Amino acid sequence: MTARYWVAKYIEDPLRNEPRNVGVIVRMPQGVAARFAGENEEGVIDRRKLQRFKYADIYTQWLDYWRGQIERGRFDDIVVTDSAANYYVVLGGEVADTGNDTADMVCNFLFSFLVSDGSMLQAFELAEHTAAELELPTEVSKAFAEMDLLSETPTLSARHPIQRNAPIRGGHAVHKPSFSQSNGRQYIYETIDFNIKRPKSIKERSGWMAYMFKDIKQENPSTETFSIVRPTADEGSEATEYATAVLGGDSKVIDWRDDAQRKEFLNERQRVAESFA
Repeated sequence: MTARYWVAKYIEDPLRNEPRNVGVIVRMPQGVAARFAGENEEGVIDRRKLQRFKYADIYTQWLDYWRGQIERGRFDDIVVTDSAANYYVVLGGEVADTGNDTADMVCNFLFSFLVSDGSMLQAFELAEHTAAELELPTEVSKAFAEMDLLSETPTLSARHPIQRNAPIRGGHAVHKPSFSQSNGRQYIYETIDFNIKRPKSIKERSGWMAYMFKDIKQENPSTETFSIVRPTADEGSEATEYATAVLGGDSKVIDWRDDAQRKEFLNERQRVAESFA
């Protein structure tokens, strides 16, 4: 299934002419979804989130207009070609192979990737600096290094080493996954720790990971993707169930806490590193 999407943009200072993305609109055969900066998860404007807009009242008028046109199915009418416009919508493109994802799920993936929403940035910036977030990728990196698999260039023991944060081109963007490997095909390894005490951050990170996997596979369909997960003792939370379901559809989930799964995963990475393409 293919999803078509549009991106809403805003230019605060016409002289500097620096647009920033403020919304995403997605249309699929089974439905339509839209999400904009300044709204809560129910699509209702939250005035507290509009403080960074210089002209918040004008922005909310545009939100009302965009949503009204979306409800009427007038997608072409909201696309603005006037380069002097401060608020406008452009056609973003298409997301192929969405599987069983709903329009809301695709919209959330694109929003987390394309829109510089304050709460989203805060969640990622906070996650990047917490010990819980850093612990798992550090542990995985150490395991790769101990097996002499981690290197920027081929070595005698690893013809096809694992690289950290190497740029990987996707259908719509260039990504830098935590780990990647190439041996005739691409292998992408990303981590997520469910022990973070912020359910929203777990949802946002899993959504970003799933979108990255989809986008890379769109450019290179033979890519194999892996989500390295550290589950919590209580695996029944709504956030972890959501993350597990989302990631399971676009990658092979590895339970890093499970000795057998971890050993099998590492042995396979060594085989890929040592074998001929």
